Amino acid sequence: MKRQIFATVCTAALLVAPQLAIAQEASTPHDHAGHEHAGHSHANAATGPHGGTVQTVGDRRVETVIADKGIMFMLLGKNDQPLAPPDATGTLKLRVGESEKEYTYQLKTLKNSAIGVGIDLSKVIGQPLHMNVEITNIGSQPLVFHAMGELASGKLSDELLISLQGTCPVSGQPLGSMGKPPKITIGDKSLFVCCAGCTKKVQASSDKYLTKYYTAKGEQVREGVFKSTLADAAAIAAQKICPVMDEPLGGMGVPGKVNVNGKAVYICCPGCAKKLVAEPDKYLAALKAKGIVPPAF
Repeated sequence: MKRQIFATVCTAALLVAPQLAIAQEASTPHDHAGHEHAGHSHANAATGPHGGTVQTVGDRRVETVIADKGIMFMLLGKNDQPLAPPDATGTLKLRVGESEKEYTYQLKTLKNSAIGVGIDLSKVIGQPLHMNVEITNIGSQPLVFHAMGELASGKLSDELLISLQGTCPVSGQPLGSMGKPPKITIGDKSLFVCCAGCTKKVQASSDKYLTKYYTAKGEQVREGVFKSTLADAAAIAAQKICPVMDEPLGGMGVPGKVNVNGKAVYICCPGCAKKLVAEPDKYLAALKAKGIVPPAF
């Protein structure tokens, strides 16, 4: 997930705000269709319509969206549309990780009716962000709340990449059958081998193996659902979330791949296919609202 559960359309909107380096202080120092999802807690937060985290503050619902170019806060109204008045302003006090140092930024209304600030977060990927927020000029009283989140790397975990690859390119043995698979990085792609002895062969013929594994199409695992492969890695990283269960892809193993009106849509498990196929326009619209454009199947 270089964004966490974050919409590309939101990132573009942030570019209208002045960019500030984070190292520089501002003015002051399921149970559905017969299967159940377990192990995912959404007790105090939920994924919002723009890919951020939603919390209730008083009688308002606020979505916090963190992208590599900044942070936005959306006051959600009817149909989950952002409602910020044109003159809304505010203050963000930000701490990174366990550091006690606090950075203060001035918030302003953006073109997409969110309230935010442009900040370069590329140096703090994966670190917890602690945000004390005060939003003013939105009513009789300021809106004051605390939010947390982090900017994800936007890359799939090694565990999921290993599952997508499946076998050693040299020996053909299942990855993991001889212990932790060694990782070989070639440009912006990775391959894994069953043991250190296979490393040199892959490095000597990297183009051959990359072509084999990054173009391979997955077999059908059940009617209408195909197994994803390394060829789908970039699309899975871009989609991030199963549109049916709103759960991270990869959380239940290798994502399934479904042809939805000619588009490749990924689901967290085969059990989601029935709902996806039954209401394709609904789920394609949900992805579009988060700035996600599925590739051709």
